[in-house]
Amino acid sequence: MDRFRLKNIIILILLLLNGFLLFSLAQRRTAERDAFRRTAEQLVALFQEDGMTLDPEAISQDAPPESVTLARDTTLEEQAAAFLLGEALSSSDQGGGIYHYAGAAGEALFRSSGGFEASGTLAEGDGVPDFCLDFCRAFSFAPPSIRLDGEGSGVFTAAAVYDKLPVVNCAVTFTVEEGVLTSVGGTLLPKSGTPAAAEEPLSAAGALVAFQRLRRESAVVVSTVTETLLCYELQNAGAAMTLVPVWRIVTDTEDYYVSCRTGAVTAGGVRAGEAASAAS
Repeated sequence: MDRFRLKNIIILILLLLNGFLLFSLAQRRTAERDAFRRTAEQLVALFQEDGMTLDPEAISQDAPPESVTLARDTTLEEQAAAFLLGEALSSSDQGGGIYHYAGAAGEALFRSSGGFEASGTLAEGDGVPDFCLDFCRAFSFAPPSIRLDGEGSGVFTAAAVYDKLPVVNCAVTFTVEEGVLTSVGGTLLPKSGTPAAAEEPLSAAGALVAFQRLRRESAVVVSTVTETLLCYELQNAGAAMTLVPVWRIVTDTEDYYVSCRTGAVTAGGVRAGEAASAAS
């Protein structure tokens, strides 16, 4: 009987402890929601004072990822070369971090910075669209919007994607001439990297404050902010590649990018529709 009672007491204590933890967690989440709501209201009022419209729903609550350091992956480069040129490859080290590949379809150069270009008769006719889509799927690029003119010619790009987030200044470009894919070039990112040193990233609310400050100082023409999205920016220093998280602020005029690490604001880059496509 004593053991039975002790067992029941232990179970009761565990149930009470779990209930307390759940209550504390619920309180914390409620406090976080209230704090975010107050922040959103203050931001909306701040933007209104400057003649801008900010939808509270446009303020993301997502947490930025860590910066990532990437190391060159020559095996991945060889796979990309084989995809573009065919399996029977010859390769040579050109020096200066440049590798040259040649195959039945043409030739390609890959650099330590991640940049590459391939040229030749890489694909032809009706197979060109699927070839481009398959390359993007295999090497972490968003599906491109393929648009060719009446003669089967055109140039189109696809943004790179890392860990489901678009990399705003990293892309691949396809050139098609009269139904022949004649060149492919851009930046090839390794598929995995090492998290950089821990840092306190800027939230979407903080990014909007940095953007609003820029607008006041430089008289940027913006009337509506419609969305805040997370993405990466590629930073190159010789052979070293680093992906730094940035906030994309989508406006009615153009997109602005705010570094989660430094708070620096820049304009331009891919549009919001491309980012949404990349992230999916």
